[in-house]
Amino acid sequence: MSNSWDEMAKAKEGSYFDKKNREALERLAKKQEAEKPRISPVSGKPMEQVVLNGVVIDRCAESGGVWLDAGELEQLIHASQDEKNSLAGIFRELAGLKK
Repeated sequence: MSNSWDEMAKAKEGSYFDKKNREALERLAKKQEAEKPRISPVSGKPMEQVVLNGVVIDRCAESGGVWLDAGELEQLIHASQDEKNSLAGIFRELAGLKK
């Protein structure tokens, strides 16, 4: 009887460590994916990250195109409601970023 309990304990221990290893590999893959620079759909080159009114956006240095993640447009609009950060000011700032 003791032998079957030992085998069951070893099986549970093995499945526990398998689960922990899978979780660690998933976290590592997500971290590596997050570190990759985004590629511009226009030029095919890595985009630069630019802070605009406190919002980090992706910008193609070659074409000047801007890409926003979910919620970033709303954050920019909210920031533009402050009288010194108007939408026109945001667009002027974007135009000034173009090299």
